[in-house]
Amino acid sequence: MLKWSLYFLSLCLVQSTLSAQKLKYYPTGGKFEAPVYVKLVADSAESIYYTLDGSAPHSGTTLYVDSIYVQDVAVIRAVAYQNGVRSKVKTQSYFCDRAYDLPIISIVSEPGNFWSYDKGIFEKGCCADSTMPYYGANFWKSWEYECNVELYSKKGKKCFNQLAGMSLFGGYSRMLPQKSLAIIARSKYGKKRFEYPIFKERKNKKYKSFIIRNSGGDFKRTQLRDAFMTQLAKPTGVAVQAYEPAIVFINGRYWGIQNLREKISEHYLAANFDVDKDKVDILRHNGVKRHGYSTQYKFLLKFLRTQDLTLETVKDSLGKFMDLHDYIRYNISEVYSDNKDAGGNIRYFKERKPKAKWRWIFYDLDMGLSNDDRTGYASNTLGKFTTFSNEKWPNPGWSTFIIRTLLQNEDLKVQYINTFSDYLNTYFHADTALRLWHKMSKKIENEIPYHQKRWGANVKNWEDNLAIVEKFVRLRPEHLWQHLKIKFELDTTVQIEFTHPGDSVCDVTFNSLQLKESYSGLYFKGIPQTIKVKPKHDYELIGWEGLAEKTEKIVFTADQAMQLKPIIVAKDSSEYRHQIIINEVSFNQVDSDTTGDWIELYNRSNESVDLYQWRVTDRSFKKGYVIEEHITLKPNDLLVIGSTAVNGFQITDLNFGLSKKGEQIKVYDANGFLVDVMKYNNEFAVIDSSFSLALIHVDSLGLRPDNWVVEAVTPGMDNNGYLSILETLKFEKEAKERQERWLMIGGVALTVFVLLFIFIRRRKKKVVVEE
Repeated sequence: MLKWSLYFLSLCLVQSTLSAQKLKYYPTGGKFEAPVYVKLVADSAESIYYTLDGSAPHSGTTLYVDSIYVQDVAVIRAVAYQNGVRSKVKTQSYFCDRAYDLPIISIVSEPGNFWSYDKGIFEKGCCADSTMPYYGANFWKSWEYECNVELYSKKGKKCFNQLAGMSLFGGYSRMLPQKSLAIIARSKYGKKRFEYPIFKERKNKKYKSFIIRNSGGDFKRTQLRDAFMTQLAKPTGVAVQAYEPAIVFINGRYWGIQNLREKISEHYLAANFDVDKDKVDILRHNGVKRHGYSTQYKFLLKFLRTQDLTLETVKDSLGKFMDLHDYIRYNISEVYSDNKDAGGNIRYFKERKPKAKWRWIFYDLDMGLSNDDRTGYASNTLGKFTTFSNEKWPNPGWSTFIIRTLLQNEDLKVQYINTFSDYLNTYFHADTALRLWHKMSKKIENEIPYHQKRWGANVKNWEDNLAIVEKFVRLRPEHLWQHLKIKFELDTTVQIEFTHPGDSVCDVTFNSLQLKESYSGLYFKGIPQTIKVKPKHDYELIGWEGLAEKTEKIVFTADQAMQLKPIIVAKDSSEYRHQIIINEVSFNQVDSDTTGDWIELYNRSNESVDLYQWRVTDRSFKKGYVIEEHITLKPNDLLVIGSTAVNGFQITDLNFGLSKKGEQIKVYDANGFLVDVMKYNNEFAVIDSSFSLALIHVDSLGLRPDNWVVEAVTPGMDNNGYLSILETLKFEKEAKERQERWLMIGGVALTVFVLLFIFIRRRKKKVVVEE
């Protein structure tokens, strides 16, 4: 029996060798300009078998003998055998029939998983109702099957090729011939993430899941309505799904254009909104749970029903757990788009932690932008969304309850009117919308003839629908101005112009807008407007041209056209400005490090400077630390101001600490003039060793974040770190991931060894007994 144990072990080693050696394709899959011969290689393998229909290969499928000729589109799945043991199945897709100027995604799975009567997720199957929407059909089931997913970039680069799970996605769009799929990475299939930045507009480098979407009610029309509307609203700050159009193949069959979208889940929220995926509530429709709990949302609804929102104190209390500005921008976006499904398919979320607030996701916009109504641009959606109705769809009373309640508050009403005006002047202005519409439609234009032909439509139908949306975005703003005027009984609009002193001089907020340049827009007479100008460090506001106000923030009412121009002048600057600089800051020490917090100054001038009565401050301690003795800082010399006497610091009685959550440190001369300033935030919390922030070069400006690096502390010495902050964080993270990965591999190996040892010992004992 010991021999059998050893044989079993050898089989495991053979299997391991087969898996490790990898079955190789030459060339690997991708886009090709001409037909190719594909060669399959697996060293030491006795035989290789393959399929071309998406099914898993085995010893009963086609035996590989010679190179496989591919002249159009092919999916080659292969497996190698050695001593009766098979390798893992590998899949590669080839596209040689024509040029493709969009990314390609290839989904491969057992054909029966798609089209069989019993289990095919594209089929009605045995139990579908006889009438729409065919509830009970296979495509309404929540079945998930294993599939192979490949993504190739526009230029043909392989982005990823891995096993994953797939399931049907969507509502009534499941009845369409081109169906949507949810693709999810799970450890049981292989990798736990798709390790590629699928969406260029995001910083995320990996994804748990994504959607391959058929554009819902916009199928065979523009394929763009939902994606366009979310892209148009994205600059407002409302939560949206990222978008990337792609050409889809199912088991090598051309499946047309579909939209890659982020899948709304706890992983989506963790990646984009820095929430804890295990402590977040995601709801849909009228409080239906998608993830987490609905308790806090029920509390929100109860608060709105029982409290008098006309009172400012009640509004302020509400704002502690509901992001009021977010809901306003979300609602305005729904109104603009005339989304006929805004009363049903909605998503919202809140993290379960103190000070977290409810936020809404702008989602599922296919039924807007004149989809079913060619005059949708004139629809008074604002009136419908702010009026109670007993209808079940599209605007049931529960779906308009929140906005109707919020508008009872005068301040929120003004905020709503002004935010709507802001957006009509900028993000939703006809020129802005038309530019984006033309850009997005141009991107998929070359693929449309193939897509429309595949699904029984024609290019003219697409072009006609483009024209419908173009008319919508061109005419929609003028109708919304009128709807606002009617709903809130407003006067006419006037032009307000703002002259921007320059982005390097000040930050400007006008109502909900962050202005980076001069601005002009229409606003309603009699409605208070708010503008705030915050001068940057070397500047100060001394007044407003033509106005008596001298404050940074002014609230005004325009009864006629107005021109706003802040008067901002350079501050009296220190003669030591850009000469004495903050060179290094230490605020993160491990327990064994007794140096404490400290700040290092450097004299990059040619003159010695007496620092008597100079002052150092942080964000919270404005009075700061005052140098009470005559300390001379010589040219090219360093001075360390610390809280302890360790390392021979010249000044050891610093009377404030530096926060790990972020600081703003300033140095003033004896006359009170600003000499230097530096800022950092809390992105270093993941580093658990002592470090300092050091200026990358003494001629760099400290206000620019990319001029600071993380380094080992060097008080009173030249800086030597020169790893950028992002590189350092990446290094720490990758090192930790490598450590965890090797620990996991080691644990698995040890477990296998122990099990084999126990197995062999037991077999050995049994042999002794039998003998």
